[in-house]
Amino acid sequence: MFCPNCGTEYRPGFTRCADCGSQLVDTLPEEPRQVNERRADDVRLVPLLQTEDQSDVLSIRMLLDSEGIEYFLQGETLTGFRRSDPVVLLVREDEAGRVRELLKGIKLNYSSQVFNPKKR
Repeated sequence: MFCPNCGTEYRPGFTRCADCGSQLVDTLPEEPRQVNERRADDVRLVPLLQTEDQSDVLSIRMLLDSEGIEYFLQGETLTGFRRSDPVVLLVREDEAGRVRELLKGIKLNYSSQVFNPKKR
């Protein structure tokens, strides 16, 4: 048994963490992957662009969802998006060329046409 908040391991029979009071779980959740980390199916995610414009995020979502393309918007929160932080579009490396071509067909408000992590 493990505490999902602090990671403390407990003997069988315990149900709550003595330190923080959380309900114990059988296994700890996996650590989140970092950008460009290989996934279990050995597909690499690559950054294509970043934006601070919420309407861009909506347009990108609608386009990629309609095309059935797998993507991740890093920086987006559960409640949407914080205006001070950019959102980075990550796609599968093998889909990057196709996504670049699709993005040329929509008008976006972001200032950087291509995300270049070396220029950050």
